Amino acid sequence: MKLKYLLLIVLFACNFAGYSQITSSLKFDKKKAEYLYHFAYECIDQEYPNKLNGVLGDDSYLSPPRVLHPAFYGCFDWHSSVHGHWTLVTILREFPDFEYSDEILSKLKKNISADNIQKEIEYFNNKHNKDFERTYGWAWLLKLDEALRDWDSPESGEFHLNLKPLVDLISSRYIEFLDKLNYPIRIGEHNNTAFGMSFAYDFAKNMTRILPQKLKKKQNNIF
Repeated sequence: MKLKYLLLIVLFACNFAGYSQITSSLKFDKKKAEYLYHFAYECIDQEYPNKLNGVLGDDSYLSPPRVLHPAFYGCFDWHSSVHGHWTLVTILREFPDFEYSDEILSKLKKNISADNIQKEIEYFNNKHNKDFERTYGWAWLLKLDEALRDWDSPESGEFHLNLKPLVDLISSRYIEFLDKLNYPIRIGEHNNTAFGMSFAYDFAKNMTRILPQKLKKKQNNIF
């Protein structure tokens, strides 16, 4: 079920990233929005089962997901929680009168709070987890911020400001990573650098100067 949801989300994201020529048959309407809503809404605060993917430094690291990642603890793993949030934000952006908009906003306000994001930053700043979710989870976080910036609503500005410190951190980590990347990682889905770089470029091209330049240069050098 998670794989089916992920495939739908990736196709959905590609459609909004400018690849409509290859997904022209995937018209995003309210029926599809409601279908995706149920997956994302139900999973973003479903704590277990959970695959943490982190590194344990000592016994103090043994905490439940909701403590380690108070913003993004559901959906089985961190990156799935992030793209679950992206799904809900995109639904509200495309359909302001969506039937379940109040329910979505309630969960977004609970999860994307300034305090929760600060806790996420503390996790990424831990010496054992500085590369946590590199680059797949990073890419979805940047994609979430892009969706918040494109969403014209009073709430989107608040969520964007709350998320911004983590986005700034991940953007800087991405630049550091690109400076060290000597060859592309082509295998799989989560480790694939092309996927992460494409999403990062969608975010960066209208937001920063350094990251899109780095991405373009690295793309030309290794692909």
